[in-house]
Amino acid sequence: MSDRSASDETVAATPPEETDVIPLRERYGLILGLILAAYVVTGVEQTPLVVLLNSLIWGVVLLAALWSPGLPAVLRRIGLGATLILFISAITLGWLDSETADGWRALVLAVAQMAALLAILDRVLRHRTVRLQTVMGGVAAYALLAFVMSAVYFGVDQLTASDFLSGVNSHGDYTYFSFVVMTTVGFGDITPISDLAKRLVVIEAFVGQVFIVTFVARLVSLWGQPLRVRRD
Repeated sequence: MSDRSASDETVAATPPEETDVIPLRERYGLILGLILAAYVVTGVEQTPLVVLLNSLIWGVVLLAALWSPGLPAVLRRIGLGATLILFISAITLGWLDSETADGWRALVLAVAQMAALLAILDRVLRHRTVRLQTVMGGVAAYALLAFVMSAVYFGVDQLTASDFLSGVNSHGDYTYFSFVVMTTVGFGDITPISDLAKRLVVIEAFVGQVFIVTFVARLVSLWGQPLRVRRD
């Protein structure tokens, strides 16, 4: 009886976030699919309905990322607030033919995407073992980083009077340019012009390479192996 009681106490004392139940509630495959859908939508002419659809997709991505338990309350509030503002701005500003409205809406989208990125990283870093959901979460976070910078590029370009990027012909070019910068491919068909654009490009390229080396590569190398947590 004493051994059974001790075993029950051990199970009861185990924090919920350290069990194997939580990773099953995370759907990073769904998030990756939605991110792919959002990428396709960015290549379509940005009519009010398309803007609303894009906001809906990113709202679902953010809510899916915030669905996982154990997230800090502050991060959850910021994410939910950004989602609400995203929908309101899409409904109100989406019908205004104004570069200023487009710029502010893009920056709001960047905040929502960053909240989803931080929520995914917070959950993935809590996994005790590296599994498929862990790797997909890392890939989703990496892709979200490119979309965050894409929204920043577009927003700043719309809000500034001076030339920002050279070679941009459509809204989808900002997303294309962001992925090219983050992966350091550097085709040269789109180039930064202003000093701010050059600095943002350097920041994205640097953060993207650090991310892929220190995070995604580590997750893949530790696939299926328990993470070793050092206890001092």
